[in-house]
Amino acid sequence: MSRIWRWIAPAAIAGGLIATAVPALAAGPASYSVTISATSPNYPGAVNGLVDGYAVVIYKATHDNWDQATISGTVTGYASGDVVSLLQEPFGKKAFTATGKTVTLTTVGTYSFTATPSVATKYEVQVSTGGSLDLTSGTQTVYVSAGAGYAKSHKKCSSSSCTFSYKFYIYLPASAYKTEVRKHLYEYIAEWYSASGSPKWYYLSASAKASRPAKVHSGEIEYTLTFYIHLRSGENYWQTFACTKDDEKKDGLGLPGHHDCGDKRISATAIYVG
Repeated sequence: MSRIWRWIAPAAIAGGLIATAVPALAAGPASYSVTISATSPNYPGAVNGLVDGYAVVIYKATHDNWDQATISGTVTGYASGDVVSLLQEPFGKKAFTATGKTVTLTTVGTYSFTATPSVATKYEVQVSTGGSLDLTSGTQTVYVSAGAGYAKSHKKCSSSSCTFSYKFYIYLPASAYKTEVRKHLYEYIAEWYSASGSPKWYYLSASAKASRPAKVHSGEIEYTLTFYIHLRSGENYWQTFACTKDDEKKDGLGLPGHHDCGDKRISATAIYVG
């Protein structure tokens, strides 16, 4: 899941775009070829448009187009008027279908499409001349992280401690609800003691508590998270976040593999945790 789930400090972000060529699966003449790449240049903290080596978007996070990926590539040996069509195969489907998005090649043999998947989705392009299919690219996958939001924060402090709580919401496609609502929610906290400082690590909290998940609707889960902070010299600074372990193969949400969630500590510079 996205590290924008952490509470308090917004991260400075920088995105880019890099094309990773994937050769065509089927081609006409030897000089006729097409490449395809998938990137997520708008994702907070993405490096050259990728997160841990993957293209990933945040579900329904329209702010700064965090929910959008870019599918792009080049065509060589094409003729002016050739049409590039984008096809997709979302998680759970067995075949590619047309998205309805096309680019007509003229003097430049490049194409670019914006994709906004709801679950992990494979993409490919087809190149045609006069309606006749000439060429099909390889495939690229765009992964999807659940979205999140916060509300109704509350803080109560004494001279030696603070209790900090807030409502935490997970936004996800309805198809992933049953899998995600059963997951354990891990709560992390980072603390430091100077206004000019910053945390190096987030530590799995032994004292934090999460309420039972409440169903807002089939695309939204609500928790109440509570953290206990022991003050040093009467002053503390802290950041918190929560995560669940990814299980992309079951519901098409998150990234493949393990991405630190559940570990005893997580680097404060980690872009993605799941």
